[in-house]
Amino acid sequence: MDRDNLNTDGIFAGKHTYNDTLTPRQMAEVIFENYDPEFRAKAKPGDVVLGGLNFGTGSSREQAATALKYFGIPCVIAASFSETYKRNAFNNGFVCFECPDLVGFLRNDVEQTRVGTPVKSAMVGRVEIDYKASVVRLTAPGGVVRPFAFSPLSPVAQELVVAGGAEAVVRRRLAAGA
Repeated sequence: MDRDNLNTDGIFAGKHTYNDTLTPRQMAEVIFENYDPEFRAKAKPGDVVLGGLNFGTGSSREQAATALKYFGIPCVIAASFSETYKRNAFNNGFVCFECPDLVGFLRNDVEQTRVGTPVKSAMVGRVEIDYKASVVRLTAPGGVVRPFAFSPLSPVAQELVVAGGAEAVVRRRLAAGA
């Protein structure tokens, strides 16, 4: 998703926000419909979303994170995130982290090879995430592997993700104190 300031309405349309009858599957079926309706046909569970600067700006709708999780996206890597999006993601047990060098590399690489009309989303290769070493390895077409360092997740973010979100953390703490 080579776009800066991709807002929450582009990720999960506002018209679905207050529909409390949507199931997780139905939420997954409408991701990116306002930005790239073809994304769902191209992507599959297990794919990682890469974004630009200030990913998830705009409203505070948590569905912009949970719908990606329900689709089967394991994480979003972006140059930077809206702080509200990051908080919503971690509170729902969804991983997102910043790796501006990876995004810069991809932008430079894509600009040098782009022919014709730009696309809104594209497959860029295989991504392997080593959380212990805080490194993303991109295997681009042609087999070249390039490593990119990222800042490790904070202990609080790690706890939220491992537990499955804030509600699970609170339940566990209440059960331990009971």
